[in-house]
Amino acid sequence: MLALAALVCAGVMIALAATNGQSPPAETDPAGTPRPAGSPTASAAPATGPEPPVRTDAERDLAARLSSFELTDCQAATDDVTGSAGPGGPTEARASGVTAALRCAPGVAAGGRPPTEVVVLGYADAGAMTADAARRSAATVDVGSCEAGQTSSEAYLLPSRRTGTFVCEAEPGGFTIYWTIDRERVGFIAESADPNGLIAWWRAFDPL
Repeated sequence: MLALAALVCAGVMIALAATNGQSPPAETDPAGTPRPAGSPTASAAPATGPEPPVRTDAERDLAARLSSFELTDCQAATDDVTGSAGPGGPTEARASGVTAALRCAPGVAAGGRPPTEVVVLGYADAGAMTADAARRSAATVDVGSCEAGQTSSEAYLLPSRRTGTFVCEAEPGGFTIYWTIDRERVGFIAESADPNGLIAWWRAFDPL
């Protein structure tokens, strides 16, 4: 029995010696063309994801200041706001003196009848904000009061001690408001077909 086991072991060693130093059989690619073993296969190009919601440091800083309960899903809007077309009308998003802008959706804390979208304007400094607000006020043909859903330019003071400029523009089928929070050097724009619901939402809106 020991002799038989020795012969079997010897046979295994001879078989290993016969294959030692030989390359493994060639692999075949999907087209059926043989290729040497170990050859690198073509890798798929890395997938490119969507553009990040904010791109610049100024946009990220502005987004970080906003309450996530009041505003969410913010997207970069600086290029739209500061484009070559120059400043727009009293309540248009195009503005001067802005270093960052975002388009956001109202958050879970929204009261009244919130708008679909809120544009947030981050001004370079207090002077830039004051100049843009003054430009908008001067372009407004005041015919009444914002509280009544009419085109107007006003100053406001809320119980939260927020103060600023408030410009509203009534057009067929829409009511748009622009306002600043002076101490934060930030402006906002929102639009709705329901003036009363929009004003009610704005009164409770506390984004910073």
